Amino acid sequence: MGKIYLQPGATLIHGDYYPGSWLKTDYGTRVIDPEFVFLGHPEFDLGVMIAHLKLAQQDEVLAKQVLSQYRPTGDLEPALLQGFTGVEILRRLIGLAQLPLSLDLKQKKALLEEAAEMVLCT
Repeated sequence: MGKIYLQPGATLIHGDYYPGSWLKTDYGTRVIDPEFVFLGHPEFDLGVMIAHLKLAQQDEVLAKQVLSQYRPTGDLEPALLQGFTGVEILRRLIGLAQLPLSLDLKQKKALLEEAAEMVLCT
C-alpha cells in the first residue's frame, strides 16, 4: 500500500480527507489543510473517508451513498479502495495518529480484524 501511495497519480487529492479537515460554515462545508494535497489515487481520499465512517460506527448505507455520489475521471479500483480503508483504520486505532474514540475493546478488536483483512486481501 505504501508503494502505491507514493506513486504519482493523475487525480488531485486532499491527502488528509477525514472529519478533522472538514468545517461546517454558514456558507456550507469547507475543507481545510490544503498543504497535504498532491496528485495521487482517488481511492486514497475515499478510503480515508470510508474508514472514518466505520470508526464513527456509521451505517454502511452512508459509505455506499458517498461512493454513488463520487464522480471519478476513471475507474476506481475496489481492491485499492479497500486497502486504503483498512490502512487508515489501523493507523487511527494503533498507529501514531490515534483518535480518542468512544469504542469499547470489543468494537476496536472487530474493526482491527476487519481492517487487517482489508489490507491483506489487497
